[in-house]
Order: sequence, then C-alpha cells, then structure tokens
Amino acid sequence: MKIIKSIISIIAFSVTVFYLGCSSAEQTTAKLAYQQGDYAKAEREFEKEVKQNPSNEDAWFYLAMSRAQLGKVDGVREAMAEYRKLGKNSYANEMVNAWGTKYDNGYKLYKDGENLVKEGKDTEAIRKFESAIVEFKLAMAILPDSAFVSENIAALQNRINTISVKPLIDKGVEYEKAGNYEAAINEYMKGIEKVSKGTGAYEVLAYNIAVAYLKLGEKMRDENSENPAYKEKYSAALPYLEELTKTESKDTKLSTYELLVQVYANLGMSDKAMDAMKIRDELREQK
Repeated sequence: MKIIKSIISIIAFSVTVFYLGCSSAEQTTAKLAYQQGDYAKAEREFEKEVKQNPSNEDAWFYLAMSRAQLGKVDGVREAMAEYRKLGKNSYANEMVNAWGTKYDNGYKLYKDGENLVKEGKDTEAIRKFESAIVEFKLAMAILPDSAFVSENIAALQNRINTISVKPLIDKGVEYEKAGNYEAAINEYMKGIEKVSKGTGAYEVLAYNIAVAYLKLGEKMRDENSENPAYKEKYSAALPYLEELTKTESKDTKLSTYELLVQVYANLGMSDKAMDAMKIRDELREQK
C-alpha cells in the first residue's frame, strides 16, 4: 500500500490570528472562543453569524476551521462550499496550511498504525488507520482537488479490511484442518465481502474458497463415487479460479492453473482442460 508523504511536513494550524475590528457580537465571541481552543463554542457562534450574515467570508472560513478541529468532515465540506461561493478566496494561504496540517496528521497516524501492526497490535493499528482516514477526509474537505489524498483513503481502507479478515482466514484454515469444509467456506465468504477485488487479501480468500470447495467435492466423491453431486462443488470453485487467472502473482497463477486442469477435467470440459494444461506447463517453465 502506498501512502504519499506530504511535502508540507511541519506546519502549524496557523489560522488563529484575527482582526476583531467592527464585528458582530456573535463573530467576536466566536473568534475569541476559537483562539481559546473552544471549538464547539466557536462553531455555534459562527453558525449564528453566517445565518444572519451569509456573505461573511471570514465567518464561513472559520466555521470550517472550527469544524475541522472537531473532526466534522461533512460540516467542513459544507462550510467550505459556502466560502467558495463568495468567490473572494481571501484565505488561500490559510487553506493550504490547514490542508497540510490535516494531511500530515493523517500520515503520522498511518505510520503509527503500521508500527503497531509490526508489534502484532492489530486492533490498536486499525484505530490509528481509522483516525488517519478522518484526517485525510478533512484535508480533502478543505481542498477537494487533492486527488491523491482520495487514493490514500482507499489504500488505508483496504489495509483495515485486510487486517480485519485475518481472523476469518485463520478460523477457516482451522475448519479445513478438521475436515469441516462447509464451515471453512463460510468463514472465507465473510472475509471476501470485506475486501476489494485485486488486493492480496481478496486473492488469498478467493483461492481458499476454491480449494475448500474442491476438498468438499473430493470428500463427497470418496464417500459416494456414484453420486455426481460432487461436481456441483467443482462448479462452485470454478468462478474463483477463473478470476485468479488474471492475478499478477506468478506463483498464484501457476497454482490456479494446476487446479483448473483438475476442475475442467472432472467437469468434462476437455478442451478447457487441455488449454489450462498448456498454460500451466508454460508457467512451470518460467519458474
């Protein structure tokens, strides 16, 4: 997973200096609350101000910043949209600084999470990753055009999902060892619903599902070779294996084609079995 480090590495949330001037009582109260770090009160007072004076650019911007400090992504997005509608963009530099702070917060939380993963503290790591996602979402709410931040959010979500499905995989493996293939498939199915296609976790789960179906089919055939019902399990494995032929992992692809040869042959799909055998042999030669 690739998370891009911000080029703005050390930036304070430098939007705290105000010129009070001839402001309304609500605006004055809001700014003082913001300076004192009482962001909930600042939000309430700025909301009053923009309601009575919707063209107040200053109030819209600092309403967004108050909400950013409170972690309210949708609220930041809403206030920034109103700020932009005014078309003045008086706080361009402050926006960049605020974006940089939130991005760097997210990046630090991501790194902290990865360190926790190395220590085997998956639950704590997930909490860090979830907090990182909030910070990245706040950065995007401030500057929506930062597309690579969206990529970081997607990568982190996949990271969380990958960690979350590990217990399901482990449980499924234990069921397989005990010969309870139906239960194993059930665990793997729970996992595959949580991860995105194309990820390593998805491919592991898809392969495990296919193998568990094949083992179940073999078990049924051994118990009663006259009953063709075992072929239903081979058929159930087929879509997962065919999907895995698109993997970029040569080892996974080879293992997949080795299984496909057996599946096609058992299902009476001779032409496909021969094609799969040819590709399997080519992959073996490349190793």
